[in-house]
Amino acid sequence: MVRKSEQRIAKKNSEGESSNPTREELLTVGLGCLNFNLKRASRAIAQYFDHVLDQVGLTSPRFNILMTLGTTDGMELAPMAELLVMDRTTLLRNLEPLESLGYVEDIPSDNKRARKVALTAAGWEALRLAYPIWKEAHDQVVSNLGIPEWKTLIKGLRTVAKKRIFENQKV
Repeated sequence: MVRKSEQRIAKKNSEGESSNPTREELLTVGLGCLNFNLKRASRAIAQYFDHVLDQVGLTSPRFNILMTLGTTDGMELAPMAELLVMDRTTLLRNLEPLESLGYVEDIPSDNKRARKVALTAAGWEALRLAYPIWKEAHDQVVSNLGIPEWKTLIKGLRTVAKKRIFENQKV
């Protein structure tokens, strides 16, 4: 099956509308493209935290889910996915092992059509074990980066995550 993006590329190539970008132009992607650099940094950070959190059998996305649930008395999946900027399928894929381990459970929701989950006692225990490991790793990353740079980076990332920069753009 040919994707629409591949069809558009084939059409442009057959029409001869564009030339190949130069190597210099392509180098600017690595130097200044937000998507390229954010993905690269995100993977590096995720790999580091996945490695550290493996001590307690968690991945960074699963720790983030437990941490998010720890700030509430339970949360419906749609708002959680939105908060974590995670599609529903990815959220469900990360919730399944947490449910199997008994860390999260379904709880009643006011909205009968929505699924709501909360931490169990085992989930709180997992957070109790994971939090100091995460905190030590996080503090080390902040120390290596420098507090002023960390504050600037966090502020910028929060802006991007809230999609303020995309307000007038089709996404």
